[in-house]
Amino acid sequence: MIAAISASAWTQIIVAASIFVPVTVAAWITVVVLRGKKDDPDEQRWRRLDEQRKEAEQDH
Repeated sequence: MIAAISASAWTQIIVAASIFVPVTVAAWITVVVLRGKKDDPDEQRWRRLDEQRKEAEQDH
């Protein structure tokens, strides 16, 4: 049954996969990297410093 698919259908499947797969992989990598950002010690330190700065501005 798979052999009955025409050559143009196979071409469309390959083109669709060549667009869909890289976009999906890029989105997955983006999610992984951005989720890891909140565990970054430098990022946590910057957040603490930003909170302290905001508190100091409110006190004045």
